[in-house]
Amino acid sequence: MNAIKDQATPKNTQLLLSIVLHAIEQVNFAIRNLNKRSTIGMLMQCEDTLTDLLPIVKMIADDDVNFEGVYSQMSIALSAAQIGGEPMEIEL
Repeated sequence: MNAIKDQATPKNTQLLLSIVLHAIEQVNFAIRNLNKRSTIGMLMQCEDTLTDLLPIVKMIADDDVNFEGVYSQMSIALSAAQIGGEPMEIEL
């Protein structure tokens, strides 16, 4: 019997949730550091973290609409960091 490739199993769903939660945790850590101490180094760390994790969250959001809000928040946070604003922490 062949398994259906795109079948949404509870294990796959849990894995996607774990990946997104880890991405949120990492981004929020970088955002908190930037907002606490706004230096060039912290800005670079925040931008790097967001640009590294944004494509991963985008792929997941394309597959599962429940994560589109997280992708949107991360995009807004990246834009805020790039224009010298104060990015907001990401919420699920």
